[in-house]
Amino acid sequence: MEHQKILIICAHPDDIEFRCAGSVARWTREGRRVEYCLATSGDKGVNDPESRRLTIDDKRAIRESEQRAAAAVVGVEQIYFLRHTDGEVRNTTELRRDLVRVMREYRPDLVIADDPAEGAFNSFYGYHRDHRAVAKAVFDALYPAVGNENYFPELLAEGLEPHTPQEAWFKTIPGADTWVDIADTFDLKVEALRRHKSQLDDFEEMVPLLRDWAKRSGEAGGLECAESYRRMEVPG
Repeated sequence: MEHQKILIICAHPDDIEFRCAGSVARWTREGRRVEYCLATSGDKGVNDPESRRLTIDDKRAIRESEQRAAAAVVGVEQIYFLRHTDGEVRNTTELRRDLVRVMREYRPDLVIADDPAEGAFNSFYGYHRDHRAVAKAVFDALYPAVGNENYFPELLAEGLEPHTPQEAWFKTIPGADTWVDIADTFDLKVEALRRHKSQLDDFEEMVPLLRDWAKRSGEAGGLECAESYRRMEVPG
């Protein structure tokens, strides 16, 4: 099934680049439309002595600007910044309503997010509390809320009718059943990550790690360079 409208939801700027920017670059090359939704603007990620003079709004502006530049590298123009508090995200009614609003507005065929089923806690970065909270909120927003008019009736007043995406893909390596070959777009993934200048001191050291991660992601699917997902149909 070749989804034409794809929405990717993550917690912070640069999360999408690490997880699936290679897939995004491939899809936009194929003429599909991809949009991003970020729960926070990642202001706590601007964290060094020089940044102490900056306000939260300054830090948000830096991270959002970097995210827009990274998205442009892989052909994405629209980004929804929900601006929940970085580092303090919870799976609340308010967050689920915001996610439902975006999904009803954009009406994607496919939604991509972190996998709420993963719980190995073997990586501090991978299991950041915001990542876990957003993954669960996306799952809960997908069913039953986004397709049910009894959830968030205030959105009906905004003209946002219920919508059910066809599928959800959850970003994972263990348990993956869907793979996207990114051999031809790996360099674009790397270039998109380079746009997050506030986050990466020595980017060249990161590239071999990214390549190894893409290799491990593709092994079960018989691909040398891939991004991998667990796929679910969204019930109507």
